[in-house]
Amino acid sequence: MAMRKYLVLSLLGVCLLVLAPTAAAFAGSGTTPSSPTPTPTPTPTATPMPTQTPTIYAGKNSQGLKLRFAVVRTASGPKFDPIFTIMTVRCPVTGDVITIGFGFSGFRIPIKNGKFSFVLNDISDRFLWNGTVTSTKASGPESFAMPAFDHEGGLQNCATGPLSWTAQAVTAGSSAAAAPSAAYVIKVTKASDGSVHFADAH
Repeated sequence: MAMRKYLVLSLLGVCLLVLAPTAAAFAGSGTTPSSPTPTPTPTPTATPMPTQTPTIYAGKNSQGLKLRFAVVRTASGPKFDPIFTIMTVRCPVTGDVITIGFGFSGFRIPIKNGKFSFVLNDISDRFLWNGTVTSTKASGPESFAMPAFDHEGGLQNCATGPLSWTAQAVTAGSSAAAAPSAAYVIKVTKASDGSVHFADAH
């Protein structure tokens, strides 16, 4: 009887040893739920800044001659963008009177606290155009001077003298919409390297 009891227990132990790996195999064969794939966060698209149309100002100086410029709003602040101005110079020795139109390209002069200062000064010309600008009007001084020979070969200073000017904001539009109209025109260009060039247009 005792032998039979030990035999049953031995068979039971063998069965458990056989079944245990199988149970473990079944337990390990279960499919582990996969983690959900995270949804990528969309990269925010920068909204482009709207391009603002320049404001055009038109006016005259104290000689009654026309001028025109634009105020361009940029990321670094408003800029004075000269288009043209017309002035008359007088030569004191020869008595010559010359009306000169100046056209500009490539200049953007900062406007700080509503004021700008545009000065060109080289060996043969001195040009000044300063002003105060509001949203509706502008005013300030301008002048031009250049050396010239007289009839005896001496030098004389042909100049406008100090002039004043006023202008009104007239419309929003392209700063290249107008050109000076005068008997003698000088085109003043600022190159990408910062150098300034004067050229006779006609």
